[in-house]
Amino acid sequence: MKNTDLNLVPIFVAIYEEQNLSKAAVRLEISQPAVSKALARLRDIYDEPLFHRSPNGVEPTAFAMDIYPAMGAALKNFTSTLSASRDFDPTIANKTFSIACVSVASYELMPQLFKQIRQIAPHISLEIHPLFTEDHESDLRLQRYDLIVDMAPRGRTMLKFETIFSERLMVVCSEHHPRIKGSITVEQFLAEQHVVVSRWQSRQSLMDEDDIAELNKRDIVYRASGALEMLPVIHDSELIGMLPESTIKAFSDAYQIKGVPLPFSDKIHDLCAIWHPSRSNESAHIWLRNQLKLAGKTMS
Repeated sequence: MKNTDLNLVPIFVAIYEEQNLSKAAVRLEISQPAVSKALARLRDIYDEPLFHRSPNGVEPTAFAMDIYPAMGAALKNFTSTLSASRDFDPTIANKTFSIACVSVASYELMPQLFKQIRQIAPHISLEIHPLFTEDHESDLRLQRYDLIVDMAPRGRTMLKFETIFSERLMVVCSEHHPRIKGSITVEQFLAEQHVVVSRWQSRQSLMDEDDIAELNKRDIVYRASGALEMLPVIHDSELIGMLPESTIKAFSDAYQIKGVPLPFSDKIHDLCAIWHPSRSNESAHIWLRNQLKLAGKTMS
Protein backbone atom coordinates (compact mmCIF):
# COMPACT_ATOMS: atom_id res chain seq x y z
CA MET A 1 0.00 0.00 0.00
CA LYS A 2 1.34 3.39 -0.99
CA ASN A 3 1.17 6.38 1.33
CA THR A 4 -1.43 7.91 -0.98
CA ASP A 5 -3.65 4.90 -0.30
CA LEU A 6 -3.95 5.65 3.41
CA ASN A 7 -7.08 7.69 2.67
CA LEU A 8 -8.73 4.35 1.82
CA VAL A 9 -8.82 3.43 5.52
CA PRO A 10 -11.78 5.69 6.46
CA ILE A 11 -13.58 4.59 3.29
CA PHE A 12 -13.20 0.92 4.19
CA VAL A 13 -14.43 1.61 7.74
CA ALA A 14 -17.43 3.58 6.46
CA ILE A 15 -18.43 0.84 3.99
CA TYR A 16 -18.02 -1.83 6.65
CA GLU A 17 -20.10 0.02 9.25
CA GLU A 18 -22.79 1.30 6.88
CA GLN A 19 -22.85 -1.86 4.71
CA ASN A 20 -24.09 0.35 1.91
CA LEU A 21 -21.98 2.33 -0.60
CA SER A 22 -24.48 5.19 -0.88
CA LYS A 23 -24.69 5.61 2.89
CA ALA A 24 -20.91 5.46 3.15
CA ALA A 25 -20.66 8.23 0.53
CA VAL A 26 -23.11 10.42 2.45
CA ARG A 27 -21.24 9.82 5.69
CA LEU A 28 -17.89 10.73 4.11
CA GLU A 29 -19.39 13.61 2.09
CA ILE A 30 -18.00 12.29 -1.19
CA SER A 31 -19.66 10.88 -4.31
CA GLN A 32 -20.73 7.26 -4.64
CA PRO A 33 -18.47 6.75 -7.70
CA ALA A 34 -15.52 7.86 -5.52
CA VAL A 35 -16.47 5.26 -2.92
CA SER A 36 -16.78 2.57 -5.61
CA LYS A 37 -13.39 3.54 -7.04
CA ALA A 38 -11.82 3.38 -3.58
CA LEU A 39 -13.35 -0.04 -2.96
CA ALA A 40 -11.97 -1.30 -6.27
CA ARG A 41 -8.51 -0.06 -5.23
CA LEU A 42 -8.82 -1.85 -1.88
CA ARG A 43 -9.76 -5.06 -3.66
CA ASP A 44 -6.65 -4.75 -5.81
CA ILE A 45 -4.41 -4.10 -2.81
CA TYR A 46 -5.68 -7.06 -0.80
CA ASP A 47 -6.50 -9.28 -3.77
CA GLU A 48 -9.79 -10.01 -1.99
CA PRO A 49 -13.40 -9.08 -2.81
CA LEU A 50 -13.90 -7.66 0.75
CA PHE A 51 -17.67 -7.23 0.30
CA HIS A 52 -20.49 -9.13 -1.40
CA ARG A 53 -23.69 -7.58 -2.71
CA SER A 54 -26.77 -7.99 -0.51
CA PRO A 55 -30.44 -6.93 -0.89
CA ASN A 56 -29.76 -3.79 1.19
CA GLY A 57 -26.23 -3.00 0.03
CA VAL A 58 -23.13 -5.03 0.78
CA GLU A 59 -21.99 -7.59 3.34
CA PRO A 60 -18.37 -8.01 4.52
CA THR A 61 -16.44 -11.15 3.69
CA ALA A 62 -14.67 -13.16 6.39
CA PHE A 63 -11.41 -11.43 5.40
CA ALA A 64 -13.00 -7.98 5.79
CA MET A 65 -14.24 -9.00 9.24
CA ASP A 66 -10.70 -10.02 10.15
CA ILE A 67 -9.09 -6.72 9.16
CA TYR A 68 -11.85 -4.39 10.37
CA PRO A 69 -10.66 -4.19 14.04
CA ALA A 70 -7.19 -3.05 12.97
CA MET A 71 -8.55 -0.62 10.37
CA GLY A 72 -11.08 0.81 12.82
CA ALA A 73 -8.42 1.22 15.50
CA ALA A 74 -6.07 2.93 13.03
CA LEU A 75 -8.78 5.43 12.15
CA LYS A 76 -9.67 6.06 15.80
CA ASN A 77 -6.03 6.56 16.73
CA PHE A 78 -5.56 9.04 13.91
CA THR A 79 -8.67 11.06 14.77
CA SER A 80 -7.71 11.06 18.46
CA THR A 81 -4.37 12.71 17.59
CA LEU A 82 -6.32 15.49 15.88
CA SER A 83 -8.63 16.00 18.83
CA ALA A 84 -5.71 15.88 21.27
CA SER A 85 -4.37 19.14 19.90
CA ARG A 86 -7.70 20.92 20.25
CA ASP A 87 -9.24 22.25 23.41
CA PHE A 88 -12.16 20.20 24.69
CA ASP A 89 -15.25 22.14 25.69
CA PRO A 90 -17.54 19.83 27.69
CA THR A 91 -20.41 22.32 27.64
CA ILE A 92 -20.90 21.87 23.90
CA ALA A 93 -19.19 18.54 23.19
CA ASN A 94 -21.38 15.77 21.80
CA LYS A 95 -19.46 12.63 22.66
CA THR A 96 -19.85 9.14 24.12
CA PHE A 97 -17.19 7.80 26.47
CA SER A 98 -16.86 4.04 26.82
CA ILE A 99 -15.71 2.67 30.19
CA ALA A 100 -15.27 -0.96 31.23
CA CYS A 101 -15.26 -1.43 34.96
CA VAL A 102 -15.08 -4.01 37.70
CA SER A 103 -18.57 -4.71 39.04
CA VAL A 104 -18.20 -2.94 42.40
CA ALA A 105 -17.60 0.33 40.54
CA SER A 106 -20.88 0.02 38.62
CA TYR A 107 -23.17 0.63 41.58
CA GLU A 108 -21.94 3.91 43.02
CA LEU A 109 -18.87 5.26 41.23
CA MET A 110 -20.30 5.20 37.69
CA PRO A 111 -23.68 6.72 38.66
CA GLN A 112 -21.80 9.44 40.56
CA LEU A 113 -19.62 10.08 37.51
CA PHE A 114 -22.68 10.36 35.27
CA LYS A 115 -24.48 12.69 37.70
CA GLN A 116 -21.42 14.89 37.87
CA ILE A 117 -20.91 15.00 34.08
CA ARG A 118 -24.59 15.67 33.47
CA GLN A 119 -24.40 18.93 35.38
CA ILE A 120 -21.65 20.43 33.20
CA ALA A 121 -21.76 18.45 29.95
CA PRO A 122 -25.39 17.81 28.93
CA HIS A 123 -24.53 16.27 25.54
CA ILE A 124 -21.97 13.76 26.77
CA SER A 125 -23.10 10.18 27.36
CA LEU A 126 -21.49 7.15 28.96
CA GLU A 127 -21.33 3.50 27.92
CA ILE A 128 -20.51 1.30 30.91
CA HIS A 129 -19.37 -2.25 30.19
CA PRO A 130 -18.38 -5.19 32.38
CA LEU A 131 -14.80 -6.39 32.08
CA PHE A 132 -15.25 -9.06 29.43
CA THR A 133 -11.57 -9.93 29.06
CA GLU A 134 -8.37 -9.60 31.03
CA ASP A 135 -6.43 -8.32 28.00
CA HIS A 136 -6.64 -4.68 29.04
CA GLU A 137 -3.76 -3.68 26.77
CA SER A 138 -5.48 -4.93 23.62
CA ASP A 139 -8.88 -3.51 24.60
CA LEU A 140 -7.41 -0.06 25.20
CA ARG A 141 -5.03 -0.08 22.25
CA LEU A 142 -7.89 -0.92 19.87
CA GLN A 143 -10.05 1.68 21.67
CA ARG A 144 -12.80 -0.75 22.52
CA TYR A 145 -12.91 1.33 25.70
CA ASP A 146 -11.64 4.80 26.54
CA LEU A 147 -10.88 3.77 30.12
CA ILE A 148 -10.88 0.70 32.31
CA VAL A 149 -11.64 0.90 36.02
CA ASP A 150 -10.10 -2.01 37.90
CA MET A 151 -7.51 -2.86 40.49
CA ALA A 152 -3.98 -1.77 39.56
CA PRO A 153 -2.34 -3.88 36.83
CA ARG A 154 0.01 -6.54 38.12
CA GLY A 155 3.57 -6.87 36.88
CA ARG A 156 5.14 -4.81 34.13
CA THR A 157 2.79 -2.99 31.79
CA MET A 158 2.91 -0.24 29.20
CA LEU A 159 -0.50 0.99 30.31
CA LYS A 160 -0.92 4.13 32.38
CA PHE A 161 -2.94 4.02 35.58
CA GLU A 162 -3.87 6.27 38.44
CA THR A 163 -5.62 5.54 41.73
CA ILE A 164 -9.19 6.86 41.84
CA PHE A 165 -9.84 5.96 45.44
CA SER A 166 -8.83 3.45 48.10
CA GLU A 167 -11.31 1.48 50.11
CA ARG A 168 -11.36 -0.98 52.95
CA LEU A 169 -12.35 -4.56 52.16
CA MET A 170 -14.50 -6.41 54.67
CA VAL A 171 -15.92 -9.85 55.21
CA VAL A 172 -19.59 -9.91 54.16
CA CYS A 173 -22.04 -12.41 55.60
CA SER A 174 -25.67 -12.79 56.59
CA GLU A 175 -26.81 -10.46 59.34
CA HIS A 176 -27.88 -13.55 61.29
CA HIS A 177 -24.82 -15.72 60.62
CA PRO A 178 -24.67 -18.27 63.49
CA ARG A 179 -20.88 -18.21 63.94
CA ILE A 180 -19.75 -14.73 62.87
CA LYS A 181 -20.56 -11.86 65.19
CA GLY A 182 -18.57 -8.62 65.36
CA SER A 183 -15.16 -10.04 64.43
CA ILE A 184 -13.53 -13.02 62.75
CA THR A 185 -10.15 -14.72 63.05
CA VAL A 186 -8.05 -16.08 60.18
CA GLU A 187 -8.91 -19.63 61.30
CA GLN A 188 -12.65 -18.86 61.30
CA PHE A 189 -12.36 -17.13 57.92
CA LEU A 190 -10.72 -20.17 56.33
CA ALA A 191 -13.12 -22.62 58.03
CA GLU A 192 -16.16 -21.05 56.32
CA GLN A 193 -17.30 -21.67 52.75
CA HIS A 194 -16.89 -18.73 50.37
CA VAL A 195 -18.60 -16.84 47.57
CA VAL A 196 -16.29 -14.91 45.24
CA VAL A 197 -16.52 -12.68 42.19
CA SER A 198 -15.18 -14.69 39.29
CA ARG A 199 -12.79 -13.37 36.68
CA TRP A 200 -14.05 -13.50 33.11
CA GLN A 201 -13.31 -16.77 31.27
CA SER A 202 -11.33 -18.29 34.13
CA ARG A 203 -11.91 -20.24 37.33
CA GLN A 204 -10.14 -17.61 39.38
CA SER A 205 -11.53 -15.11 41.83
CA LEU A 206 -11.22 -11.36 41.42
CA MET A 207 -8.87 -11.35 44.41
CA ASP A 208 -6.42 -14.16 45.09
CA GLU A 209 -3.16 -14.99 46.87
CA ASP A 210 -1.36 -12.27 44.92
CA ASP A 211 -3.48 -9.79 46.89
CA ILE A 212 -3.64 -11.59 50.25
CA ALA A 213 -1.48 -14.69 50.72
CA GLU A 214 -4.03 -16.70 52.74
CA LEU A 215 -6.78 -16.47 50.10
CA ASN A 216 -5.52 -19.55 48.27
CA LYS A 217 -6.68 -21.63 51.26
CA ARG A 218 -10.36 -20.65 50.94
CA ASP A 219 -13.06 -23.23 50.32
CA ILE A 220 -14.80 -21.56 47.36
CA VAL A 221 -18.19 -23.10 46.61
CA TYR A 222 -19.85 -20.35 44.53
CA ARG A 223 -18.41 -18.05 41.88
CA ALA A 224 -20.66 -15.11 41.00
CA SER A 225 -20.48 -12.94 37.90
CA GLY A 226 -20.39 -9.73 39.93
CA ALA A 227 -20.49 -8.25 43.41
CA LEU A 228 -24.25 -7.71 43.42
CA GLU A 229 -24.80 -11.30 42.29
CA MET A 230 -22.98 -12.50 45.43
CA LEU A 231 -25.49 -10.94 47.79
CA PRO A 232 -28.61 -13.12 47.32
CA VAL A 233 -26.45 -16.21 47.89
CA ILE A 234 -24.89 -14.79 51.07
CA HIS A 235 -28.22 -13.47 52.33
CA ASP A 236 -29.86 -16.89 52.19
CA SER A 237 -26.98 -19.06 53.46
CA GLU A 238 -24.03 -19.28 55.83
CA LEU A 239 -21.54 -18.54 53.03
CA ILE A 240 -19.23 -15.55 53.36
CA GLY A 241 -17.37 -13.31 50.93
CA MET A 242 -15.30 -10.14 50.66
CA LEU A 243 -16.58 -6.80 49.39
CA PRO A 244 -15.73 -3.09 49.74
CA GLU A 245 -17.22 -1.45 52.80
CA SER A 246 -19.31 0.99 50.71
CA THR A 247 -20.95 -1.86 48.75
CA ILE A 248 -21.90 -3.67 51.96
CA LYS A 249 -23.39 -0.48 53.43
CA ALA A 250 -25.32 0.28 50.23
CA PHE A 251 -27.04 -3.13 50.18
CA SER A 252 -27.11 -4.11 53.87
CA ASP A 253 -30.81 -3.36 54.33
CA ALA A 254 -31.97 -4.88 51.04
CA TYR A 255 -30.15 -8.18 51.61
CA GLN A 256 -29.86 -8.28 55.42
CA ILE A 257 -26.09 -8.58 55.32
CA LYS A 258 -23.35 -7.17 57.52
CA GLY A 259 -19.67 -6.35 57.25
CA VAL A 260 -16.98 -7.64 59.60
CA PRO A 261 -13.34 -6.45 59.55
CA LEU A 262 -10.97 -8.71 57.61
CA PRO A 263 -8.52 -10.64 59.79
CA PHE A 264 -5.59 -9.70 57.53
CA SER A 265 -3.19 -6.78 57.41
CA ASP A 266 -3.95 -6.07 53.72
CA LYS A 267 -7.34 -4.42 54.09
CA ILE A 268 -7.03 -1.33 51.89
CA HIS A 269 -7.10 -1.78 48.13
CA ASP A 270 -6.93 0.72 45.28
CA LEU A 271 -9.36 1.13 42.42
CA CYS A 272 -7.61 2.63 39.41
CA ALA A 273 -8.32 4.33 36.10
CA ILE A 274 -6.30 2.50 33.42
CA TRP A 275 -5.66 3.83 29.92
CA HIS A 276 -3.42 3.45 26.89
CA PRO A 277 -0.48 5.89 26.77
CA SER A 278 -1.56 7.08 23.30
CA ARG A 279 -4.51 8.82 25.00
CA SER A 280 -2.53 10.54 27.75
CA ASN A 281 -2.41 13.99 26.11
CA GLU A 282 -5.84 13.93 24.49
CA SER A 283 -7.78 16.84 25.94
CA ALA A 284 -11.15 15.03 26.11
CA HIS A 285 -9.51 12.04 27.75
CA ILE A 286 -7.76 14.23 30.33
CA TRP A 287 -11.12 15.79 31.15
CA LEU A 288 -12.72 12.35 31.59
CA ARG A 289 -9.93 11.18 33.91
CA ASN A 290 -10.25 14.33 35.99
CA GLN A 291 -14.00 13.81 36.29
CA LEU A 292 -13.43 10.24 37.39
CA LYS A 293 -10.95 11.34 40.07
CA LEU A 294 -13.47 13.90 41.28
CA ALA A 295 -16.17 11.22 41.46
CA GLY A 296 -13.74 9.03 43.40
CA LYS A 297 -13.28 11.74 46.03
CA THR A 298 -16.99 11.54 46.86
CA MET A 299 -16.48 7.84 47.60
CA SER A 300 -13.61 8.40 50.04
